[in-house]
Amino acid sequence: MSSKTTATKENALSKQEIDERLGATAIARLATYRPDGMIHLTPIWYHWNGTQFRLTLGAGRIHLKNLAADNRVSIVIDEDPRLEKGIAAGAWAIMCRGTAELSQDDDLIREVTLAVIGMALGQEDANTYLEPVMAEGRTIVTITPQDWTTWDYNKGDD
Repeated sequence: MSSKTTATKENALSKQEIDERLGATAIARLATYRPDGMIHLTPIWYHWNGTQFRLTLGAGRIHLKNLAADNRVSIVIDEDPRLEKGIAAGAWAIMCRGTAELSQDDDLIREVTLAVIGMALGQEDANTYLEPVMAEGRTIVTITPQDWTTWDYNKGDD
């Protein structure tokens, strides 16, 4: 296996591979801009609908305040099993930059919150957990990706 330290055309993920990976994992890292220009970065559950990321954020989340002032975001989803399984295990990452739109539409909040929780915990637990989460007050964040950087370090090894 050759050393790979950056994204290349050879190890980039296809649209189908991106969709498959985004549909198989529930945790991303979301970066927003604070008012002082610094980045606020946290892990977050998400739902991918094939064209957009959807997040459900509880009232008072710092990301909501940040996005109300500046709707630019970055999001990263990755897996790196090399630390546990060795270098041959490879790693992959999906990163994108885009813009976010906030919504407080009640029907959309319920739909997206159920989808996000279902992706993370399974549908049975999502149904149980939904009402307590909804009681917190929610806002839906829809992220429209504008550019992507992806790689799979197991691709291109011939």
